Amino acid sequence: MDPGGFHFLDCTLRPALRQVCRGGAPVVIGARAHDLLLHRVSNADRIVTRDEAMLAVWGEAVVGDNNLNVQAAALRRLFGRAAVVTVPGRGLRFGHPVRRVAEAAPVAPPDRPSVVVLPFADLGADGGWGWLADCVVEGATTELSRFRDLFVVARNSAYAWRGQARDVQAAARDLGVRYAVEGGLRVAGGHVRVTVQLIDATTGGHVWAETLDAPVAGALALQGRIAAAVVAALAPQIDAAETTRLRRPPPADLAAFGLARQAWAAVRLGEMAHDPAPRRQAAGLAQAALDADPECPVAWRALATALWWDAYHGTTDDFAATVAQGAEAAARVIALDALDHHAWRLKALLAFLAQDAGAGLAALRHAHDLNPNCALTQAWLGMYEAMHGEPSRAVPLAKAALRLSPRDPARGAMLCALGFAQFTVRDYAGAAASAQAALLGMANAAPPLVLRAIAHVGAGNLAAGAAAFARLRATAPALAEARLAGRWLSTNADYRARAQTFLCVAAGLAPPAPAAALR
Repeated sequence: MDPGGFHFLDCTLRPALRQVCRGGAPVVIGARAHDLLLHRVSNADRIVTRDEAMLAVWGEAVVGDNNLNVQAAALRRLFGRAAVVTVPGRGLRFGHPVRRVAEAAPVAPPDRPSVVVLPFADLGADGGWGWLADCVVEGATTELSRFRDLFVVARNSAYAWRGQARDVQAAARDLGVRYAVEGGLRVAGGHVRVTVQLIDATTGGHVWAETLDAPVAGALALQGRIAAAVVAALAPQIDAAETTRLRRPPPADLAAFGLARQAWAAVRLGEMAHDPAPRRQAAGLAQAALDADPECPVAWRALATALWWDAYHGTTDDFAATVAQGAEAAARVIALDALDHHAWRLKALLAFLAQDAGAGLAALRHAHDLNPNCALTQAWLGMYEAMHGEPSRAVPLAKAALRLSPRDPARGAMLCALGFAQFTVRDYAGAAASAQAALLGMANAAPPLVLRAIAHVGAGNLAAGAAAFARLRATAPALAEARLAGRWLSTNADYRARAQTFLCVAAGLAPPAPAAALR
């Protein structure tokens, strides 16, 4: 069996074999450098302190701080300066994109036409337009996702291949789709040229290819043209008549839109972390974008997301005001772009925080209707169907979301949604397993710890529940106190009674007997 591992640059790291290969050939690397590389790659989604890195490599042994510098220098010589990036005042991070090499076999294609839009390359001389290439890709993915008869891999899974040499057929096989869209973008002289092609991954043949040109200010209008061309190329497998829906006005201010995209990326990167710093950064970028263009929907969306997670984690001094501000920001997005499924999802999540389950479920179902291929929306819908809607749909919806985006950096959030749905329907063992899976590679994430604590108590494993709560309190004290005080994301009386009692048992604040009676 494939032992699994990590892929970055043109390298694969196999922890079980203590081996790094580049282009299929083993890389000669010292034992300590290997341990540091493994720790950095395993935690590529966060900044780690120097003390944590030292502990991971040398354990409790007393060694000088310069030893870390020596091993870091060795990794930089082998894999470039981005292998160990120093973040002043905070620690170290791994700068190369990383994707996991799964132990399981490649994902089987669905029984309907399926496609992934892979990251576009920035072909310009200065390399400063990568964000615009990302926008075109995300827009094309979103537009394609509107077709119910077409299976579209979520953008987050596709971006596991950003900046890496790739075999398009292998990427499509890994994601379980038949077709792949790839291309590149070049900006020069105030104009943008996008080259794009549709490839049949089963044969490697080109189904369609085209070069599209536009002024930079109108570059984002190309995403609809790309999606329409892909739809037409796949006809008659899907209904090409729906191409009339692929029309959206471009943003008024491209500079503001760039700031807004940075804000959206920052808040998505740090959404599961209790640390509010990424959310503060995102809110600042979003506000700067809104100062330049008050009608920038992506900026309002990023701001709504930052406020939602602040309220969720309890990292705000005024919970009610933060929820209200977030709801207003989501409403501004919808007023500007009623088809933005992200905004409808945020409207729903903020409504749940405000204890308005009816409005929340209606908005979340509408978000799913707008984009049935958004894995994160589908996962949240599974969780809230369990709590407030149709419980029989809950777990299947959440599991289908994981299939929809099998390589998603937001997989932890989707696993949590699945786990809370399982908890709601009293599958405690399944909820505990989902929590454990969510925690892999998410050392600073708090929601899986809440789930793990209550799921273990529900399953009767009180010691494991207590250990999970202790870790929760150390990681996210504000969230732990909010949950102990009875602030949950649901008004479902049965769910709240069990979650509250089980968490109090895990915290040592209640005897086990009440938990046994509720199981």
